[in-house]
Amino acid sequence: MQTLTIELTGSNSLKALQDLEQKDLIRIVKEPEINSYSLPGKPISDEDFRKWVEYAENSPTISLTEAKQQWADQKKKLQKLVR
Repeated sequence: MQTLTIELTGSNSLKALQDLEQKDLIRIVKEPEINSYSLPGKPISDEDFRKWVEYAENSPTISLTEAKQQWADQKKKLQKLVR
């Protein structure tokens, strides 16, 4: 499973994602386990930042080439659904 955090910008964005969820292609997580500190919001404590760095360091990694290929594959799937 892969997790992706997105910011909805268009008025139809949520509806499009809900359509994908109804087709069992994605799952919308209402409350993520770990907050993303790269997004706007309230400041975090030094301790929370250290925990976030530790979590990131211990997370599985893939090569940039593999990540690009996975995104290209997923992009094709999403484009087929939108058309």
